Amino acid sequence: MLRQPVGRPDFALLTVVGILIPIGLPMVYSASMVDAITLHDNHLYYVWRQIGAAIAGVIGMIILQRIDLRVLRSQSARLMVVAVILLVAPLILPESMTTVNDARSWIRIGGFSFQPSEFAKFALILFIADWLSRRSDNVGNITYGLIPFSIVMGVVCGLVLLGRDLGTTIVIAAIGAVMYFVAGANILHVIGAIALAAGAFWSMIALAPHRMARIQAWYDILAHSDGAGYQPLHALYALASGGWFGVGIGQSRQKFAWLPQAHTDAIFAIIGEELGLIGTIGVLTLFGIFAVRGLRIAVRAPDSFSALVAVGLTAWIVFQALINIAVVTSLIPFTGLTLPFLSYGGTSLMVSLFAVGMLLNISRHAADPAAEPADDSEARTRAIPYTQRLALWWRNRWPRVSGAGSRRRVARRR
Repeated sequence: MLRQPVGRPDFALLTVVGILIPIGLPMVYSASMVDAITLHDNHLYYVWRQIGAAIAGVIGMIILQRIDLRVLRSQSARLMVVAVILLVAPLILPESMTTVNDARSWIRIGGFSFQPSEFAKFALILFIADWLSRRSDNVGNITYGLIPFSIVMGVVCGLVLLGRDLGTTIVIAAIGAVMYFVAGANILHVIGAIALAAGAFWSMIALAPHRMARIQAWYDILAHSDGAGYQPLHALYALASGGWFGVGIGQSRQKFAWLPQAHTDAIFAIIGEELGLIGTIGVLTLFGIFAVRGLRIAVRAPDSFSALVAVGLTAWIVFQALINIAVVTSLIPFTGLTLPFLSYGGTSLMVSLFAVGMLLNISRHAADPAAEPADDSEARTRAIPYTQRLALWWRNRWPRVSGAGSRRRVARRR
């Protein structure tokens, strides 16, 4: 079921993605060339697969840009069930079909490989947005809001964590926390949930020797340069050798068997080496613009469901990018995550483009500032500049999107 769009998509957001992908493809080729020749005897092996994923992702983006959001909303529960089944599959299938770099989080059949957690992010955002928007009056309630929400998040995060993918687990937890907060949750509940989640994550780290080794390497990278600190150290070497303007595209030295996973987790280091500090600042700027445009789409969304979807998708892309960049620059301990739109990874690229399609869809149905206002209060609100509207949104964040808790406050005033 398709519908005619009522407005134009957010061309600034589309332009950002239209710049990131043309940067990513040559960088994937440059960073993967050595591994492609060594492992597959074809220097184009990885870039051709990335191009194929980009084409599939763009097709999906175009479709999702035009599909009726009500259709996806009506199927959100089914998509969530499919996502859970896909997350369980790697845990019961043979390890030869599911394990990559010690993480049992893939499904590989012949030459086809798929990472279920990427689809789970997309399905979870739709499901949570639908769930929160339907239960706006109970979001701030522990029994009917926090506990059911925590159960859903616990199941998804637990399955991803059982697949030994801590980085993706952190991203999913962050997406859920942001959406729950924006939906009108009690801030004390959010803080408590974050504290419990942090304790659980630390327990998982303490119980896994390889994760604790990464923490130790982060404390003293030189002392662990032959072990867990090897990749972070060589990522820093790559960034440092790039200088202001880089050594030139294709001229990286660290990709020659020095920097592991140069075309996936550590591609930001290769960007820094070949394009220099100017290139890395450019990438950060593009993700900053993505964040601003995503927030703008959420603020102008036509309903609470669309607003929450936009918040979740924006938080996903931006937070994952920030974690990847922070890891490469050793600001936080190492964890394996791709850099959206830039790193090699077909599933990641396709699903990220699907997310962009959803954001563009919501932007096409944003509230029209030129439309006739429903009443004087709405007219006054539209007359306020965007920055002031955002400030008002923060000051009046009870409720933020859904209107949760408003009845309780009215009762207290009376």
